[in-house]
Amino acid sequence: MPSRLEIQRNSVNSLWQQNVRNPNEISERLNIPLRSCDRYVSTLRKNGDISINYSPEHPRKLSPKKRRHIGKILKHNHFTTAGELKAKLEENDPELEVSERTVRRELKNLGYVSILPRKVPLLTQRAKDVCLSWAREHSRYNWKKVIFSDETTLQMFSNTIKAWSRNAQPIAPMVKHPFKVHVWEAISAKGKVGIHLFTENLDRHLYRKILDDHLYDNADVLHGHNWVFQQDNDPKHTSKDVRRDLEERLPRRVLSWPSYSPDLNPIENVWAVLKRKVERKVKNMVAQNKKISQEIFLTIIRQEWDDLDNSVLLRCIESMPNRVQACIDAEGNHTKY
Repeated sequence: MPSRLEIQRNSVNSLWQQNVRNPNEISERLNIPLRSCDRYVSTLRKNGDISINYSPEHPRKLSPKKRRHIGKILKHNHFTTAGELKAKLEENDPELEVSERTVRRELKNLGYVSILPRKVPLLTQRAKDVCLSWAREHSRYNWKKVIFSDETTLQMFSNTIKAWSRNAQPIAPMVKHPFKVHVWEAISAKGKVGIHLFTENLDRHLYRKILDDHLYDNADVLHGHNWVFQQDNDPKHTSKDVRRDLEERLPRRVLSWPSYSPDLNPIENVWAVLKRKVERKVKNMVAQNKKISQEIFLTIIRQEWDDLDNSVLLRCIESMPNRVQACIDAEGNHTKY
């Protein structure tokens, strides 16, 4: 039995043989969209035929040239929607008629995924130049002697983990003002150095105390006195009091670090692992109707930190040569890390 498309094209062919060549007239007679009739008439003028030629595989709607055109559009603007891509393709080729579904399928075939963009600092050219210069100077650095440090914030009821569902969209119970806790931690290739949880705002006085209580002695136990300290350029880290402490305790052992470069710090990946483990633990407890208090949340963070395998830290730190090279390749701009 002939398909609807075959019947439609045979009807157009029949009118064409009767010397009916106007797309508007064909559209009115056969109740076919005018755009399709325009395309049929254009093809008939070129080839004299619009019959369907069957092939073992269904031909792709978009040619390699048009798929490359999609790539160029997205390279210029990653936020272009499937509908806008369809419009641009059809504007570029008036004979093309393509659906948004086809565009999305081609995007998937080309390896594109729809994802929430990663937030990164806005870099000036000067910041890129500084980062590039730093990367070149540290391309052969011994990263296994470095103690990496950073702070982050964990929220009791986060909602970043996807869930399975067959019908209705899953729900994640939230509270109006979720409890938040700040975390400072330090890591090295030899394992965890220290962690400190706090809810107050971090200032230079608290930062000095954190380093006194959780950095110096712990790092000496792991590395002796042969280690270098890394921190970013947050004003609290570079205050006069903190600089004086570091000059006394770690003379010439504080690593220079470019500003606005979180992708260079492997501890960012450790944060991602820790946050995911904590969120999953909280969600499991909520699913089991278990009580989650602030103290329990703090305990979960400490427990997940203690349970974090040192091999995770080592893999992240062993990525430093690749991070530095990626920074050089990107000429100081953001990298994939």
